[in-house]
Amino acid sequence: MKYLSKPLMNELRSKYAVLKTAEHDPWAECRKIVSKKILNNAQVDSYRIEHPLDHLNFSIPRNSKKKAIKQGIKNIEDAFLWGVNNFHPESINESFIREIAGRILPDLYDGPLAQYRSSGVRIVGATTIPPDSYKLINREIPEFIDSLKTQLTCKDVVNRIETAIFSHLQIARMHPFPDGNGRTARTLQDVILYYYGIPSPVIEPGERYTYYSCLDKAVSGWMDKKAYDIHNGATEGELLLYNFIAGKINSSFDNILNKCLKCKR
Repeated sequence: MKYLSKPLMNELRSKYAVLKTAEHDPWAECRKIVSKKILNNAQVDSYRIEHPLDHLNFSIPRNSKKKAIKQGIKNIEDAFLWGVNNFHPESINESFIREIAGRILPDLYDGPLAQYRSSGVRIVGATTIPPDSYKLINREIPEFIDSLKTQLTCKDVVNRIETAIFSHLQIARMHPFPDGNGRTARTLQDVILYYYGIPSPVIEPGERYTYYSCLDKAVSGWMDKKAYDIHNGATEGELLLYNFIAGKINSSFDNILNKCLKCKR
């Protein structure tokens, strides 16, 4: 089952192929620098999506939240670095995802692993309700891990991008932790993309309402479908989210390739 439009799939495959075939040319260092900047922007914006007003210096005398902002971004960076150093498709499990979540909000938990929420939850502005804690722990998480492992066996770059977005969607849908679910979802997605040499999507804070709308429609569509079976057909909501995020990845590919072309001149 393909979630992305055919023209977008073709572009992603072509750009990925260009970067892979020229991996060791003299401009490899340039690509590495641009890719790192894109990743850094993605991590900063991942924090800002959920804290859109923290960076408005004119509304915060002397920017009193600067320390909290820096720490929040550093936590995302630490979670990502731990993730890329410990990720392997065949061995991904609950503990891996819980540790990413635990590192994003270390002050919230007693140990390195985030604890699952123990009660029901409602997401402000969402049209759906995440599963209750019993169903989450005993059914949703195990099924998600099994499905993710299966999808991670795919070799095609488009399938790998879809799998990364799938992980993002499902963590956001299940909302398994007391806080930091959005940051955990985006970090897990970026860890998977990084493992396969695919740049992160940069979702800017000003796009948060578009992003949240796509995410809400994707969750609603998935719940209507009620299956992890990737051959069961994509809903309109899922198509919106997958193409929105894949389009952002496509833009990241463009930024890398354009910078490399300038370096070659």
